[in-house]
Amino acid sequence: MQALALSSPLELLDELKRKVRALQRLQFQVLEIIGSLDQQGAAETLGYKDLVEVFKHTLRWDPKVSRRRIKQAQALCPTMTPTGSLIAPVLPGVAAAMAEGELSEDHVEVLAEAMAALPSVAEEHVVEYSRQHEPRSAKAFCKELAYRLDQDGPEPKDSDPVARKNVLRRQWRGGRYLLSADLDAETGAKLDALIDPLAKPEPHDQRCAPEREGDALCEVIDLALRADSSRIHSGERVQLTVTVDYDKLREGIGSALLDNGEHLPMSQVRKMACDAGIIPTLMGSRSQVHDVGRKTRAINAGLRRVLVARDKGCAFPGCTRPPKHCEAHHVRFWSEGGKTNADNLVLLCRRHHDLVHHSEWQIEMTEGLPTFRPPAFIDPHRRPRTNPIHTA
Repeated sequence: MQALALSSPLELLDELKRKVRALQRLQFQVLEIIGSLDQQGAAETLGYKDLVEVFKHTLRWDPKVSRRRIKQAQALCPTMTPTGSLIAPVLPGVAAAMAEGELSEDHVEVLAEAMAALPSVAEEHVVEYSRQHEPRSAKAFCKELAYRLDQDGPEPKDSDPVARKNVLRRQWRGGRYLLSADLDAETGAKLDALIDPLAKPEPHDQRCAPEREGDALCEVIDLALRADSSRIHSGERVQLTVTVDYDKLREGIGSALLDNGEHLPMSQVRKMACDAGIIPTLMGSRSQVHDVGRKTRAINAGLRRVLVARDKGCAFPGCTRPPKHCEAHHVRFWSEGGKTNADNLVLLCRRHHDLVHHSEWQIEMTEGLPTFRPPAFIDPHRRPRTNPIHTA
């Protein structure tokens, strides 16, 4: 303990990384033993119904933990045929990475579920991404990868799937009003567009996110009550950004990307387009000023649309935050001569915007796209990274 107290933060982080890698290698060895027990039919030999019951008595594991690890062992460990020959594991790349101590059990759970919907050739890409990011970000990457592999959707001749009904449940209980809803993606995105701006934390705000969003919903209800009987009050509708390929919109195939990261069937997009103002975002369009230069550090609406079209959310590696939660950051600070144009701006959420300003993360523009170099204590080689969750 005294040695730890005398160590620097970087020395402690290096030691922690070594311990975690060793722990994850040990976890893989545990899964190998579980896989062997499963292959040998150990539960039946010992007179038990299944391994879950065996582990309940021998290891004091909850059934949920046992089932999770048995499932992981079945995906990562080779199986044996009745003739005694071995068959490679379902996820050999994931198994190899965990054996090296690079992936955790949480990574394995995410990747095993994701690969059930992806071709086997995708395993190399999801493993490479997961080596550098946490499980939550890996899950988002796999979801986006699955969409890109099948983004055309059904052929035009296919009939649209039957739309699910919107369901709202309301109940009074103990002087409180309980509310739950199951809504279509279009309505959900509109509700996000209403609530998100009102739910932003104020300085020294002690409310947690669910409390801020609950207060924001109350404010939306108050706004609706103060409005007159017309559907549109005091100007324009709430804006909802939809990124769509024009040819696919015209043909009615595939899907479009909402600004909250969800995909909307093209049939719904076409319906929305009948009742919405379409604002084309064109790089270099003369209809908008996209290069403010040194006149000001402020970002105008046209320039922000260009950044949204390019970055599609927080550009920091692994971040899933949509554009509405992002601020424009000058790669070369405006105070140091940086210009206010697309080649010197990048979208970052508040958390990563603060991180870039107060840490050794560096941003570079490579062929017009932002790339990030991590601090040396994360990657000694400081290899550049991007955010493939958003970039096409």
